[in-house]
Amino acid sequence: MDERKKLKLISSVEIMNTPMKKQRFIVDGMIYPGLHILSGDPKIGKSWMMLDMCLAAANGEDFLGRKTERGQVVYMALEDTFVSLQSRLYELTDEPSENLFFTLLANSIGSGLEDDLRECKKMFPDLRMVVIDTLQKVRNTIDAKYGADYQELSVLKSVADQLGIAIVLVHHNRKARDSNPNNLISGTNGIAGCADGLLVFTRNGNDAKLHISGRGAPSLELNLKREKSKWILLDHVPESKPDIFSFIIHDFICEKSSVNGTASEICSMLKEKYPGQEFNCNWLYRDLLQHDYEIRTLGIDYGKTKSNGVRSIFICYNADRDSSGGKILYTENAVPADPVEQMRGDTLIAMAAEMMRRNLAKQGITVPAFNPDL
Repeated sequence: MDERKKLKLISSVEIMNTPMKKQRFIVDGMIYPGLHILSGDPKIGKSWMMLDMCLAAANGEDFLGRKTERGQVVYMALEDTFVSLQSRLYELTDEPSENLFFTLLANSIGSGLEDDLRECKKMFPDLRMVVIDTLQKVRNTIDAKYGADYQELSVLKSVADQLGIAIVLVHHNRKARDSNPNNLISGTNGIAGCADGLLVFTRNGNDAKLHISGRGAPSLELNLKREKSKWILLDHVPESKPDIFSFIIHDFICEKSSVNGTASEICSMLKEKYPGQEFNCNWLYRDLLQHDYEIRTLGIDYGKTKSNGVRSIFICYNADRDSSGGKILYTENAVPADPVEQMRGDTLIAMAAEMMRRNLAKQGITVPAFNPDL
């Protein structure tokens, strides 16, 4: 009998006041750390799509019009040969990627696959995604019940969560039709119920549709067509807005040194200074929490207070801890296409120096703040 787990309760107060990282995407709006199922009609081109996605993520290139987070990728091509993989790669690209790795063999779930995945993470510290093509090749259970499907896949979900990677299982659709694409996934609903994200690939005349849904992203329906070996997006991709919240808060508080007021009052001040931006008073503290690392390395502290039943937020600035050196990071007419690019060079060096300075301070060693002008 399994040992009884100790119940641990966390209050809503703690959850709502603990800094949390924002959802991170490996393929924008589609793939994020966790367990995903790509299920498709027979011979529709699932493996071609997955190989194309792997190449894009390994190189940091767009996939179906969406940005990717560059990193190491492992493709478990369990129904292929190296000859067929070579042929497919040459169909998709003429330039190999140093970040993409293959294996033709893997252990099954519960019989070594979890250790295989952990070993991949040790070998490739920058591992972003593992594709297992196909799910059927690593299954152990033949029990076609919801509980059996859910329990088997929950092992992989747990590994994905522990390692902070995306695991994508390539699967197939049942032959029956259904108005709900997720019901097309072969097997019981335990497969879809356990996964964080679902990508259901169906034929649409001579073209195809990719239905995307999950816990960590809005639902999408993409219209695709096949051009030789690649799937091409037919839809217009809305331009993604850069995340400039940390820059705006930094510049705002640099000018004022500190503010203390209700969320509504602070949002009003922000809207007055940045009329082209949107600020929601109900989400202000959440946004501070979700940008905690960035804004603290920029010398910003924040918190909540309550007096006479009125909840207030305070935000203050410490120039000595500002890794940007007090520079203006956002201007209305010069928004960086990617905030990360704005923070490269001296800023990233300063952020690393600040982290080292804090660690030394905990050991009782005081060193001056980094000055990029020296």
